Amino acid sequence: MIVRSKKLDGSFKSCSFVIGLGLLVGLITRLTDFFPYDDLWSFSSIATLFGFWMLTVTLVIYVSSTNKNAAINVFLYLFGMNFSFYFLKYILGFFVPRFYNDGFQWDLFILYNILALVCSAIAYVLYFWNKDNKLSSFLYALPVSGLVAETIGISIYLYNNHTFLFQLIFDFLSLIVLGCWFYKKVNNKLIYIMTIVAVSSIVYFVIYRPFL
Repeated sequence: MIVRSKKLDGSFKSCSFVIGLGLLVGLITRLTDFFPYDDLWSFSSIATLFGFWMLTVTLVIYVSSTNKNAAINVFLYLFGMNFSFYFLKYILGFFVPRFYNDGFQWDLFILYNILALVCSAIAYVLYFWNKDNKLSSFLYALPVSGLVAETIGISIYLYNNHTFLFQLIFDFLSLIVLGCWFYKKVNNKLIYIMTIVAVSSIVYFVIYRPFL
C-alpha cells in the first residue's frame, strides 16, 4: 500500500471544506458566462467542457483518505458546485436578461447530481490506484487519458473555429502536470502509457470526434 498524508479524512471539517469548495467553484464557473463564448479565448468554456472537472475531481480523489471517503468527497464537491451554479443562474435571471428563465432549473440540477453519483462511484474505484500493483498503473492513466482526448479534440476545434484557446491551454497544462506526476508514481510505466494511448483514442472517437 502506498502511504501518504491525507487531509480530507471524512471529518465534519473536511466535508464542510469540500462542500464550500464546490459552492465556490460553482459560483466562479457560472460567472464566466459573462465572457463571450465564441471569441478566441472563450473563457466561459471552462464550465461547459470536461477538462476542469477531470482535473479537480482527480485532485479531490487523490487527497481523500479511503475509497468511501473519496466517493463521498466527490459527490459533495459536485453537489455543491451544481447547487451554486444553478442557484446563481436563478438569481441572476431576475436582474440580467441573458440569464432569465422560468425558475430554478430542477431538471438539469437533478440530472447533473445523478451524474455526480456516477462520478462518486468512479471515484471509489479510482482510489484503488493506491494499491501497489498493475491495476494502479491502469487507474492512474484514466484521468490522464480523458485530458489527452479533450486536448486533441479542442486542438482540432480551435484550428477549425478559432475559439476555445483558453480551454486548450488549461487542458494542455493540466495534462502535462497530471501526466508527469502520475507517471512518476506508477509502478508499471508500460501499462500506464499503453492505457493512455488506448483509452484516450476511444474517448476521443466516441465523445469528441462527433462534434468536430
